[in-house]
Amino acid sequence: MEIADDMGTRPRKSSKPRWAGLTAALLMLSGCNVGQDDGPIEVDVIGQAEQAANPLRDSNPPAAKAVLGATAQGLLSYDARGEVVDALAESWIVADEGQSYIFRLKRLTWPNGETVKAEEVARLLRERMRANPLSMAGLKPDVRAMTDRVIEIRLRAALPAFLQLLAQPQFGILTRAGGTGPFRQARYGDVLMLTPVPRSTVPVEEQEVVAGEQRALRASRASLALVRFKQGDADLVIGGRFPHLPLIGAVGIEANAVRVDPVAGLLGLGITGTSDFLDDVSVRDALARVIDRAALAETWNVQGWRTAEYPLPAPLGINRQPSAPAWTGRPITERIESARDVIARWRAANGEPPMLRIALPEGPGASLLFIRLAQDFGQLGLRVDRVAQRERADLVLIDEVAPFDSALWYLSRLDCAAGLRCDPEASALLAEARQAGDPAIQAERLTEAEGRVVAHVGYIPLGQPIRWALADRRLTGLQLSPRGIHPLNRLIAIPN
Repeated sequence: MEIADDMGTRPRKSSKPRWAGLTAALLMLSGCNVGQDDGPIEVDVIGQAEQAANPLRDSNPPAAKAVLGATAQGLLSYDARGEVVDALAESWIVADEGQSYIFRLKRLTWPNGETVKAEEVARLLRERMRANPLSMAGLKPDVRAMTDRVIEIRLRAALPAFLQLLAQPQFGILTRAGGTGPFRQARYGDVLMLTPVPRSTVPVEEQEVVAGEQRALRASRASLALVRFKQGDADLVIGGRFPHLPLIGAVGIEANAVRVDPVAGLLGLGITGTSDFLDDVSVRDALARVIDRAALAETWNVQGWRTAEYPLPAPLGINRQPSAPAWTGRPITERIESARDVIARWRAANGEPPMLRIALPEGPGASLLFIRLAQDFGQLGLRVDRVAQRERADLVLIDEVAPFDSALWYLSRLDCAAGLRCDPEASALLAEARQAGDPAIQAERLTEAEGRVVAHVGYIPLGQPIRWALADRRLTGLQLSPRGIHPLNRLIAIPN
């Protein structure tokens, strides 16, 4: 698959889109005029309707993030290029050498007309932080209102990438009355109609609503979303991940229609099993070294996908290049042979190893991954079984884009608090890094922790996460995003 601007050929929507009737009804109710446009931009996000209907219940699935990003601004947000921009906050300053972040709120109102005040925003932001511990990487900021329009967030240690974290959709501020936009929502069956929040002082009932500025969003299973795009019934499909990759060819969508985001994060297997077999670090290392990542890349066939043999994609705050296992760079045949020796010694001393249960998501791309793992582990004489993600397992898939660029997130995501096999000394070093007021000491602790995490082999890296989207030609504002986030209010580029 190639990242390309040419979207290939596919049927165009008719001049009378299927949303025309609904749009007309909405505009009649509001006393507005219909603009000269083909209709709302129709967005299919791969996921479940429940995730879009109740995004705060679990704000991590793509459908939940899409709804929160569209209707509930946080202090900050991302633009189409993945850059941090203003949202609830109109300005901010960083003080005390990066330990204090002070935000001044815009003059906004909630959907019920009440003024947005710092005290409520701070309270709701604290709730969102508690609800997303894996994103927070063990950080526990002090969030407080200083005035009606000023909020301060204090960290115990400086974190230059902290603004990236605050811009994540899961930290959008949503009240019982709703959020501040950039869209208002109205539900019609399984479809969420999104209309831009008014930006002027003209009464809502007198404002014109242009249909092309609206978004009709639905959460769909991957196969349905791709078929709708192929038929011209969807302008945008977001939320694509590796389990859905084989569906692209099966539906007949041209490879150059796929937009693959250059994201960074974790895609690999976290070791959660408690057997004596997995207690042995040499066994865990053998499992990691025997996987043929090049063959997996050929199987998924995503041009530009980067495989990985260690967690960090770059230094990201440590004092050297990321640690690499001793087998990195060796031929796969040599790695297989040395891994066989390890398992043979364990078998001779302990008997037959247990079956390994591997928890994977649904989808044909995940099936291809399981087949690859079964073949690779089979070369060691090991038996494997595939289980659902929420079932008890020995190895669990981790597939997450980093919410901010810091070794602290990567190492915390692989720590004891995340439920993986961990090194207690690495945990202690991470705790010290979170408290270190001196950046040099923080970098030193992170460097030590990174080396111990890699040596412990509680995580088997496969590569960088895969995030992709499909977009119609008229969505001239959609760009590749290193965050894998595509703001729905930035899909059409404004001409100069």
